[in-house]
Amino acid sequence: MIDNPLPDQVMAEKDQIALQRNFEDYCKNHAIEIAKHYNVYPELHDDFAEYYHDCMSQNPHLFDHTCVHLDDSYIDDWWDAFGNDYDDYVSPYEDFDPTPYHGFQDHA
Repeated sequence: MIDNPLPDQVMAEKDQIALQRNFEDYCKNHAIEIAKHYNVYPELHDDFAEYYHDCMSQNPHLFDHTCVHLDDSYIDDWWDAFGNDYDDYVSPYEDFDPTPYHGFQDHA
């Protein structure tokens, strides 16, 4: 009897799709945790999660599904790239203070 490779090929494709879905879920969950940690407006979480997933898809070596790396540079990069699309927000951060920070200055 001849062995049909098609079932193995179909199962391999299904496994790959499942891995991609898991990766996407992990990425988006991590992104939402990062957004919550840095007080990003809740209505922006899903958009940021899409951006973060895209970044991690392009750089999978930077992603560890076992650990959420709390790095706000992804939020800043996302906002620099797409912030103009959000007319109702000056910043993605709820606690944004537009006053420039000048460090420790002596006002004497």
